Amino acid sequence: MNEQITIHLDNLTEEEREQLKKLLSKASEEPSKESRVWIPEKQERYYYIDGFVNVAADNWDDYEVDIDRLNVGNVFRNSEQAEFVSEKIKVKAELERYALEHNDPDYSGNDYYYIIMNTGVKDTSVLEYWKAKVEGATHFTSEKIAKDAIKSVGKDRILKYLFGVDCEEETND
Repeated sequence: MNEQITIHLDNLTEEEREQLKKLLSKASEEPSKESRVWIPEKQERYYYIDGFVNVAADNWDDYEVDIDRLNVGNVFRNSEQAEFVSEKIKVKAELERYALEHNDPDYSGNDYYYIIMNTGVKDTSVLEYWKAKVEGATHFTSEKIAKDAIKSVGKDRILKYLFGVDCEEETND
């Protein structure tokens, strides 16, 4: 939108003129959109998880491969962030595999069981939902299978990588 406005500055006090200048300056600026998504600058080093689930590094060149990695959430500021996400992928895959191997393939019940974290405590438990599947969660066809999955994969690994709880030492209880 490009409108012309005529302003008679003679009708304004010095203070009003200063105020107007500030407003005009602010109005001509591009709106700032601070994004929480980090996008590397040209030639900036970033880290990603390769096809073998290893952490690798590259320089941002605005190539299609860079943009594809960014679009799937596979661009990280440092190797520690990438390693964390790599482990998170592994833990999630282990739970999914455990469910696939142990869930009843002919299950026709209404209840599904999910691993949850009790807020405020570093502990997992199993929650039953009736007639509901939770997006992104691994579902189990029995409470026992869900509890066995926690033991198999490791409670501390689940807490650390899926729920973001810093566990100092890994135990499998």
